[in-house]
Amino acid sequence: MNKGTQIETESGSASATGPSARPSRRGLISLLIAIFAYIGLIVSDPATSPFYAIESALGTVGYSLIVPTMLFVIAVAASVSLGYIAIGIRFNKGEGGPGLIYEMLGVNPAMLAAASLIQDFVLTDSITMAATVAALVSRGFTFGLDFGIHSALADRLGLALLVGLAVAIVMRFGEKGRYVFAFMTFGFMGLVLYTVFLPILPNAKELMPVAHNVHIPDNSQLTGISMIIVLLFGAVRGFALLTGFEASVAGLSHEEDKPRWARIAMGVGTVVAVLVFTSIVTFDIALTTKILELEPSHKNTLFNLWTRSKLVPGSITEQMLTLFSIGILLSGAASGAVAGSGMLRTLVRSRALPPILSNPNGTDYRSIFVVHGIAILLTLGFGANELKIVAFYAISVLVGFLLSLSAAVKFAFYTRTYYLMLAIPGLLMVAFALTVNMGRYEGWVIIGLGIVMAYYLRKKWFAGGKLPINFSH
Repeated sequence: MNKGTQIETESGSASATGPSARPSRRGLISLLIAIFAYIGLIVSDPATSPFYAIESALGTVGYSLIVPTMLFVIAVAASVSLGYIAIGIRFNKGEGGPGLIYEMLGVNPAMLAAASLIQDFVLTDSITMAATVAALVSRGFTFGLDFGIHSALADRLGLALLVGLAVAIVMRFGEKGRYVFAFMTFGFMGLVLYTVFLPILPNAKELMPVAHNVHIPDNSQLTGISMIIVLLFGAVRGFALLTGFEASVAGLSHEEDKPRWARIAMGVGTVVAVLVFTSIVTFDIALTTKILELEPSHKNTLFNLWTRSKLVPGSITEQMLTLFSIGILLSGAASGAVAGSGMLRTLVRSRALPPILSNPNGTDYRSIFVVHGIAILLTLGFGANELKIVAFYAISVLVGFLLSLSAAVKFAFYTRTYYLMLAIPGLLMVAFALTVNMGRYEGWVIIGLGIVMAYYLRKKWFAGGKLPINFSH
């Protein structure tokens, strides 16, 4: 049987999976709540991405090009999302991108993708915990520890440990804990969308602090090829907007008790929610940044500046948004842990990882806390500094995207799924972004570590009997 025939057969048999009996009305309501809770948990990480994506791109393109740059990034995100919608429909038991990569490109790329995604999810967990620490410190939370010149670092490490433990405790409550994180996420998203549609305060310009040590380039005179080159490099810096797509399908390994349609709704629903929310919010933040010429810095992040431009200081909305902004960072840490543990669980089932890392029964707390524990150690090791961690994180995300989208495009040609060919522009831009980022040492560290991890996974997988990385068919 050739590859193309195999694909058709598997696609046909997939539609027959899942329970034949319809759920009761009460069961259907429970399923719908579970779907929204899953989406709320996983979307928490990308929900904050417009702020740091724009902040990163601004330092390259300046005020004059920030709006077209972010519109271009939104177009790339739409292209990338098509590939992940296809993956969510076809691979909905946690295999995600590596499942399609294994089928289309072979075992070696699949193992490299799996290794990169484990790095991605662990670093997602670590970055959001570090960002939570930064948010708490900026609001005056300290332990009052006095170690001389190291007292600030001691406070950050103490808060990081406290944040890590808090996330672990809430996750231990299973779906009930997920509801807590989903509430934080939807509360944040609702308030941000409300703020989007508010006009800029008449005296906003006077309220904005001036960051004298921040350099925003003036590219207003650029035209033609020069402008396009700057825009492309700025778009690469703004690719943080693309986070969350792979996590939407990796975390589905914890949802095997749900019927197939519900798992698809969870994975695809998360991708759609990420794309719609980030597109609306990104455009408004970029436009406000251009109009007011906001100057984000480590002390005054773009999120703080943007909210100050639209919300009256001390208002109920401003205070609630501040509270939910900390809550969604905690949700982001949980999102990374759940998605990462989903990938571990999938690899344990294919015997590419030892069974001690996963518990096959019910919610897999064992793998969740393995991922979260490593993330806590990384956070402490980097001094709870999210800016240092994010440089490594970007590479792991891009490697996963490159391999998954390559497989999705090949799948489109084999199955004549022509709409998926719209993912080609996203694939090309991801390849360009990865090439640019390989000019930093962090890129070589992540790629090197990924290759070592992939070699180990492949070796264990061969020793375990070469079981398919595919549990949907």
